Amino acid sequence: FDLLNVQLGWWGTLALALGLITALYGVIFAAVQSDMKRLLAWSSIENIGVILAGFGLTLIFYTDGKSALAALALTAMLYHAINHAFFKGLLFLGTGAVLHATGERRMGKLGGLIRFMPWTAWLTLIGALAIAGLPPLNGFVSEWLLLQAFLFTPSLNQPYLNMVIPVAAASVALAAALAAYVVVKFYGVIFLGQPRDAALTHAHEASWPKRLGMIWLAAGCVLLGLFPTQVVGWMAPVVRQITGQTLVNDGNWLMLAPINADRASYAPLVFFAVVLVTLLLVFVWVRLVYHGRIRRCDPWDCGYPEQNARMQDTAEGFGQPIRHIFASFMRVERETPDPFDRHPQYRGDSRDKVWLFIYRPIADLAAWASAYVGRLQHGRIQWYLAYSFATLIFLLVFTQ
Repeated sequence: FDLLNVQLGWWGTLALALGLITALYGVIFAAVQSDMKRLLAWSSIENIGVILAGFGLTLIFYTDGKSALAALALTAMLYHAINHAFFKGLLFLGTGAVLHATGERRMGKLGGLIRFMPWTAWLTLIGALAIAGLPPLNGFVSEWLLLQAFLFTPSLNQPYLNMVIPVAAASVALAAALAAYVVVKFYGVIFLGQPRDAALTHAHEASWPKRLGMIWLAAGCVLLGLFPTQVVGWMAPVVRQITGQTLVNDGNWLMLAPINADRASYAPLVFFAVVLVTLLLVFVWVRLVYHGRIRRCDPWDCGYPEQNARMQDTAEGFGQPIRHIFASFMRVERETPDPFDRHPQYRGDSRDKVWLFIYRPIADLAAWASAYVGRLQHGRIQWYLAYSFATLIFLLVFTQ
């Protein structure tokens, strides 16, 4: 079975649509999660949707006879799949270290862990910046390549796709923006600010074997982002075998320029060097101007005598705007406190309607059928032989 069969041009459009729906659906639900592992799981759904969208775009270009553009879209898809393995693995290891150190998965109970787990915090920051698609890390390269592929869609010979695919490109950009929003919530609530629980002050850093696991994944995020031309070259045999052509890089080993350098190019090492030199010059200028003097003073506290952890933004607070805007896509369950409760608590939970109304009934039906079939296991050997005999007769009759 050939996934790039020219007779199945509609399959590319379907894959693109499903990928975009999956990406947006996943990132919307990631934005409203208060459990850090659930947030990462929904984020994985979003990234899988982006990969599927790249696959659909590859099929669309290939069936339209544009092998060079198909190679570009396929390269972006494969690159993002590799990137996702690195930065999502790093984030899961980071959350695992937090869970092991604190015993807590709810982000609303965490905060300020960068003081007690600096290695975990800084390594997780690399993964967070990578999944947000910020240069010069690896997540930016694959998303940039995918958006470049979308920008070539006006050259398609199918008018209806020329009208629809710009909406698809805007959807990918929206998913990327919401992913950055999710990352700010994830990292800020867990590692920054003040501890929301006194027990967090006893959190311990991850062991060295765990840190080494995060270090090599973080290094992969950096290297895959700084040397994209080499990575594209490694993927070239796979891309050529599928599309019949490799990605045309109009640049050099230092610059990635898909198809045409006059249209778009990206030099991550140059970008990184410019940022590094700029930061160094600013640091030197500040040292020369202020001669190392630091003036410490209390920040303006708006009249509050003491700032505490309860005044910080929470995971629920970050997700409230998204929950309000996309309320039609989810089922929001709220539990309000009694008016006379001395310690009132407000709870809100966002449930997936697809799971509640499609997958959950199927799962319940499967569980009911399994329980019913389980009655046949009563331990009598003669009945088991009768079942085997009846199955044999059935196969002999209906396979003739």
